[in-house]
Amino acid sequence: MFSAAAARIIAGAAVILAAATTPLAAIAQYPERPVRILVPYQPGGATDIVARLVAQKLTEDFKRPVIVENRPGAAGMIAVTAVANATPDGYTILVDAPGVVLNPSLYRKIPYDPKDLQPVAQLMATPFVIVAHPGLPIRSVTELAEYARKNAGKFNVAAGGNSTQLAGEMFRLIANVEFTFVPYKGVAPAATSLLTGETQLLFSDLTSVAQLITSGRLRAIAVAGAMRSSMLPDVPTARETGMPEYVVMQWFGTFVPAATPPDIVRRINAAINRVVMLPDVVARLAALGAEPVTLSVEAFSQFYRDELVRWKDVVARAKMPLID
Repeated sequence: MFSAAAARIIAGAAVILAAATTPLAAIAQYPERPVRILVPYQPGGATDIVARLVAQKLTEDFKRPVIVENRPGAAGMIAVTAVANATPDGYTILVDAPGVVLNPSLYRKIPYDPKDLQPVAQLMATPFVIVAHPGLPIRSVTELAEYARKNAGKFNVAAGGNSTQLAGEMFRLIANVEFTFVPYKGVAPAATSLLTGETQLLFSDLTSVAQLITSGRLRAIAVAGAMRSSMLPDVPTARETGMPEYVVMQWFGTFVPAATPPDIVRRINAAINRVVMLPDVVARLAALGAEPVTLSVEAFSQFYRDELVRWKDVVARAKMPLID
């Protein structure tokens, strides 16, 4: 009997050998059949909308059907695990948001190894935004930090999921303040808690709260991007108002199994980079408060590794309890 470790090594070697012996003709003619895109969330959300938009355009580019399949559950890890364990031939692609880099640090154990995924291409990015009830007397991140210090123990921050709490934890660590995080099942109920006064603050991706901001029901204190958002041109960035190191982005990216032949990975990367720059795709992303991002395979792979390290550090310094 082989040990578990030996079995994994043998299985991994078999996958690598299979990839190494993929016929060159198969790579040159990719794709020869329909391609699946797995989305880790329910239909109708931002990830699903972007995945279906990209799938439609890839169908035209590939001259083969690109089918979106929703695999929600386990904080997105059901779909991620399915892709990590799929045949490494380019016919199973993951479209995911930052959960793919957050879960390895948040959970005590996950059913896949982050190294089992090969980053392919980033699709888009939208900044996080710090929002508050309009009645809160705060206009900048420096004022927010001071207000939080003066109201220690009484300042409640809505958490609409792991990414929103981590964005808040990162701010808290930089500003050296204390927050009481109040959990909600999603950004929508978290935002409602600001409107009712149950909480005072929310760190959210711009897409989820844009309408509440533009309607005046919530006030945007700062955008956590490298530059101002075209959707909120009058809202300064955190770096403009006293916190240059606070940059948090919501992004979507594509991944395939780690042993997928490099030529196929580059083929998918090139197609996606073309697709996200099509005028109608750019316009649709803009309506979501997002902008297209085109990176090489190498650049997106480095980004993925950096994000894994970045959020592991935040979780550790914030002393967040791991999820079983």
